[in-house]
Amino acid sequence: MSNEWFIVANRLSNSGKAISVIDKVVKKLKVEKIKHSLNLTIKSGDEIDLVKSATKNGYNKILAIGGDGTVQKVVAGIVMQQSISHKKMVFALIPSGTGNDWAKSKNISSNIDECVKALKSGKIKTQDVGVATIESANKIRIRYFIAYSGVGFDSFMLSKIDKYKWLGKLSYLVCAIMNFLKFQNIAVKILTSKNEINTNVFLLGIGICKFTGGGMQLIKKPKGNDGLLNITIAQEFNKFDIIRNFFNLFNGSIFKERKVLTLTDSEVKISANNGDLVCQGDGEIFGAGKIDYSLIKKGLRYLS
Repeated sequence: MSNEWFIVANRLSNSGKAISVIDKVVKKLKVEKIKHSLNLTIKSGDEIDLVKSATKNGYNKILAIGGDGTVQKVVAGIVMQQSISHKKMVFALIPSGTGNDWAKSKNISSNIDECVKALKSGKIKTQDVGVATIESANKIRIRYFIAYSGVGFDSFMLSKIDKYKWLGKLSYLVCAIMNFLKFQNIAVKILTSKNEINTNVFLLGIGICKFTGGGMQLIKKPKGNDGLLNITIAQEFNKFDIIRNFFNLFNGSIFKERKVLTLTDSEVKISANNGDLVCQGDGEIFGAGKIDYSLIKKGLRYLS
């Protein structure tokens, strides 16, 4: 296997601001004499193909430079590739996105010097990888996530986010403020190994990490590597409940609300009473249909 770091960098991350981060990282790596191969994405999805190509050529150390979308796709590439055992793969991140929710959950600094130092002396940790299997019209799509996936308000918000991205780190908050009263609860059936719940949800989150959506805290106490999905169900919210709890979505107080239920299980099945459910994962719309959630236990080895 190669001793070099295979870099997958999204120059369009954070509305194009990531390009300066990439330049600084490359200069720092050269100063520190860390061998690397820089590979820039051109369009969304290139990350998966780049990782597959890298592993075929013997690279087992993958460094991502980008935001949560870049992280999600790079990790998907690591899971999907079949050239090198997952137990020998190592992932590292230099955050340069808008939200950087996964990095925040793992206390990974956006300071380039600290990130490069971790490449040389960081500890390898493990995390579960989430799997969303989406079935609709006799088609099955499998998507992977490492922080959070869900249906309801967060997916609705993501469908509106593009027009606010110019605001940078404030984009998620402003988008949520501008659109939260427009959302209607969704009637769903939720099946776990121990429960069947039929309810109307404002938000239904499946999480492995703490943060999502630019800092929203929708998962209570995730361990991240225990083989369990953390489930948050905000149910039967009326307009007053939404207004009263809006900032609680960001400060972690949402779990004090009596209409919010939290569960853990290794598998969750969700379906809408009418039509398909739009599902998002790590800040990207995954698709719509019936959704089965499961895990690849300790499927990711990463540097911290």
